[in-house]
Amino acid sequence: MTSREFAELIGVSQATVSRALNGSSSVSEKTRIYIEQKAEEYGFVLNSQARSLKTSKTQTVGVLFPLNFDSLSKNLMFTHISDQLQRELSRRGYDIMIVYDHDPELKSNTFERVIRSGKVDGLINFRPQLLEREIDLIEKFKIPFVSLHSALQESAKLHQLMLDEENAGFQIGQYFGGQEGERYIYIAAEDEPTEKSSRLQGYMNGLASRGKKLDACLSAERSSSAAYEAVMAQGKVFRENNTSIFVYNDVMALGVVNALRDLGISVPKQAQVFGMDDIPLASWFTLKLSTMRSPVRQMVKDGCDLLIALIEGEKIEPQTVYYQAQMILRDTTR
Repeated sequence: MTSREFAELIGVSQATVSRALNGSSSVSEKTRIYIEQKAEEYGFVLNSQARSLKTSKTQTVGVLFPLNFDSLSKNLMFTHISDQLQRELSRRGYDIMIVYDHDPELKSNTFERVIRSGKVDGLINFRPQLLEREIDLIEKFKIPFVSLHSALQESAKLHQLMLDEENAGFQIGQYFGGQEGERYIYIAAEDEPTEKSSRLQGYMNGLASRGKKLDACLSAERSSSAAYEAVMAQGKVFRENNTSIFVYNDVMALGVVNALRDLGISVPKQAQVFGMDDIPLASWFTLKLSTMRSPVRQMVKDGCDLLIALIEGEKIEPQTVYYQAQMILRDTTR
């Protein structure tokens, strides 16, 4: 059955069938559900190969991983986002191509080759701070491109849907700063330049709004074990005073909680711990982690809506949109 025959059978236009089954935001939710139900009922699927030949589209979206990305097992927030992205794009009939590089100084890296060869219809970006030549390449080839979550670029040329990390840190600073007799500590990711850290800046501003200041900043690799070792190495600091600790992400925060308990420090009575992201793992253990919840599903849905609209040729002015994190209070805070 052709798409024209299917459209006539269910009483809609061929273009509406194509848009609905490709996840276009120009089709109402009610119409999309109706067409999807009828497609399942009649066993109809779009011929992606024929569609690709006709439209010069690959039905593939590239997902640009951060530089020197290690593994999904060590970055569970990225695993969480990637899973949501896979589900959302698959529902819209798109495949995913993972794109990453380990050497940013290569004259022609994988990211650039993918753009030049036209292997993808568009790109979702998770890489902070693209090289200037990469941004120029995006413009030159007019590749639909959307940065998500924490991949903020110093460029007004790109579409960006970002988590407001500074506001998240500010909320934690205000919360901790309202309690007396504490030392205030931030534990950064080792590859996070503290002078450019929106999370840290927001945290310090939140403390300052309560008349408090940051007492110490430690750093560790982005793993539970590395954060554990960083706290154990500074055990005296945590034993001397009650502490309120904001940790770069949930995985590291769980390592911090384990270290504090092994040092004989009561959580949350003597030490409070706040994570960031609210990955599923954050609520699995006996002490459930207090954290800032990122609106991952909404950001991914909006990002896919925007990217597909750009792929379909809609003219949308680049802008940076910020999403707010939600404070989730559990067992590691008083």
